[in-house]
Amino acid sequence: HVLDSQLAVGDEMAIKPGKSSLTYRGRAPVTNMVMFCAGLGVVPMLNQVREVLASRGSSVTSVTLVWVNEKTGEFDMSYPELEREFYKYTKKLEVSCCLSPDLYSDNLAQNEHVIASLPDYAEGTMAVVAGPDYFVKKATQLLVNRGYDGDSVCQLPE
Repeated sequence: HVLDSQLAVGDEMAIKPGKSSLTYRGRAPVTNMVMFCAGLGVVPMLNQVREVLASRGSSVTSVTLVWVNEKTGEFDMSYPELEREFYKYTKKLEVSCCLSPDLYSDNLAQNEHVIASLPDYAEGTMAVVAGPDYFVKKATQLLVNRGYDGDSVCQLPE
């Protein structure tokens, strides 16, 4: 709401991390990461991309980031930073921006762009979901329904 009504182009905004932390209970090593986010959930994902792909000691060889929003203008906020990371890691980072007209009520499993963007589960995959609580619940369920090991899906609600 703040982004749509109170900020103008060029304004800056600071985001304070929430109370939630990342808890991973899956098997190690993690070789693939799937980051599935909506809205401001892209902010912690960008930080994770920078940390995981820049580290020489990381076991992660590929990251897929799927960012879902209701309107195309909502991608403007972090798209330039995401694009910079993509061009830095073109062989390791795959990015998809998908529209879902009403994230609260839409069935993500019926969104062909979301489904096409999410890779199938493979051993060594860690999935991280971030965004509003209602999105996190639906996105987690979608991943589990698609065969992701529940212990390998981490949630970062806003």
